[in-house]
Amino acid sequence: MSIVRRQPIMTDTLQSEADHRLGSPVRRMWSSLKWAGLLCCSWLLAFTHVWAANPGPVNEEALLTTVREFSNALGDGDRVAAGQLDFVCLHQMAQQQLFSDGNFPDPSNPIYEWCEHRRQEAHQLVIQQNDRALDNVWPGPGKLVDFSDFERFYIAETLHQQLAPSFFVMQSIAVQEPTTPFVIEAVESGSLPHASFPSPDETAVLATPTAFLTTKVSYPNALTAPIANAPGAEDWVVPYKKAQRVVKSVNVKWVVLSDLKRLGFPTDRAVLDLILDGPRGTTIPFVVDPGGFMPRSTEWFGLPESMETIQAGIQQAQAAPTRLESIMRLNRVLMIGPTHIPTLEVFSDQLYKGFLDYGSRLNGLQLGDERLAQRFNELYWTVQSQTDRFDMSLGMEMGGKPEPMPADFLYRMIPVMEALASLEPGDFNNRIRLSSTYRWTNDQMAALSAPQELLTEVPTDQEELRALVLLELAWARIGKVAWNRHFDDPDIHKGYEAAQKAFELTKDPLNKFTAAYAMAYSLAFHVPRDNQAMLGLLQQARDWFEKTPGSSPQSWAYMLDNDTLKGLVETDPAFKSLLAAQVDPAK
Repeated sequence: MSIVRRQPIMTDTLQSEADHRLGSPVRRMWSSLKWAGLLCCSWLLAFTHVWAANPGPVNEEALLTTVREFSNALGDGDRVAAGQLDFVCLHQMAQQQLFSDGNFPDPSNPIYEWCEHRRQEAHQLVIQQNDRALDNVWPGPGKLVDFSDFERFYIAETLHQQLAPSFFVMQSIAVQEPTTPFVIEAVESGSLPHASFPSPDETAVLATPTAFLTTKVSYPNALTAPIANAPGAEDWVVPYKKAQRVVKSVNVKWVVLSDLKRLGFPTDRAVLDLILDGPRGTTIPFVVDPGGFMPRSTEWFGLPESMETIQAGIQQAQAAPTRLESIMRLNRVLMIGPTHIPTLEVFSDQLYKGFLDYGSRLNGLQLGDERLAQRFNELYWTVQSQTDRFDMSLGMEMGGKPEPMPADFLYRMIPVMEALASLEPGDFNNRIRLSSTYRWTNDQMAALSAPQELLTEVPTDQEELRALVLLELAWARIGKVAWNRHFDDPDIHKGYEAAQKAFELTKDPLNKFTAAYAMAYSLAFHVPRDNQAMLGLLQQARDWFEKTPGSSPQSWAYMLDNDTLKGLVETDPAFKSLLAAQVDPAK
């Protein structure tokens, strides 16, 4: 019989010695975990009889009264009344021994300011702070309540939870609609396990009956209600501009602690709003459900039930003292009815005129006739889009500017005009403007295809309208070559031909001027260049320009002062004659 004896291994010996010498950190940790577990179990056992006790019947009417009183106090900005109904605030009063003979502390006590500051600091999460230029929604940055995604994800690492109840009745909502900012209706109620919290001297843990009340918080006025991301918005890792809508109602769960007078508080019921962080990772109070926003409960304003509200919103936008305020109001109206055609028409017109007005500010010319001013500023941006595109490419946020830039107007009006074009394809004026916008943003393919498509739809008997479309096509072809600098591109000749057809078709002096100017401008990119033909066309353009109401020598001289024509006018004596003629003073 053989006996196999286990020989001592050096690693075993070293490990054993290390365990004795270092006190075995693994064993110490395991021992600590065992003691922590035993303490937690003993603590839970001590309160099992409290939590497991059969809860009493829930007085839903009393719960609703408490919730409404707290909500109205928040909406009115009454920090004293709100603090006296906020359990965390009451707990802090008890900890600081501010109760006297069962009464609340004096309204001037700093504790009320602390409670209000804590609440307002939390509410900043849903108040839009960034200036989003022409994407701002009324009432604008610093005032707009934007629930965004409602913080609907719980992430253990960051301890994100659902938005607390006070977020939905905050003063920033009520201040926009002083009469009836919100309506609160009961949906469901029930009991919860007792909430627990430390006693004022922190020598014991107290528990009190707790119930929940789920309410529907409705916002009657869509023109002042909060906004949030529209249903169906994807939560991509890459940031993108999500569609937003106006919130009509949400369901909110309120947690109410009762029977508080028994524990020395001046009131018997209080609302749990923002939980307070306690020692060693606990919360005050400790509850199994803190309440807050109920996911997938949001209702939205929309068509057709909001037609009267939309009409009122359009009127408010048109009466706004500034264009930026008008755009903010129209952004909100468009959130209510994204497919409402009159809203899209007013909105696109505001954006288009705002863009042209910015051009007028940059060129510094005041033209007496509104129609000429519009065409002049359109041509200003057409030339700018082929040369210096700085103002048309850099938005307010990226450029660090204090106000919306031309680029902001351009890229805001494209989706508005596109939506209107899809809903109202017979609105040729909008589609012509959209073609210009594509050209100004240097979207060459869209700038070419849009007027080509229009030519197939505009009736042949509408000659002036067809002339406008041909001018759009001509400038799209010319601009393509002017920007790309491919002088052998056949589009430069096609652009000249389109402008020539428009000149022959129209009888309007303004369109005659535009067509002659476009032909002359295109010749600057012909190889070889025919200066005599350019001079003749510019003389025709000047003659038609002088026949247009509101024209002036200064405005005509500006038409020759761009990067394309300026060199010829300054170096070729023949071109200097273009500046010698004066407009009839009687005009």
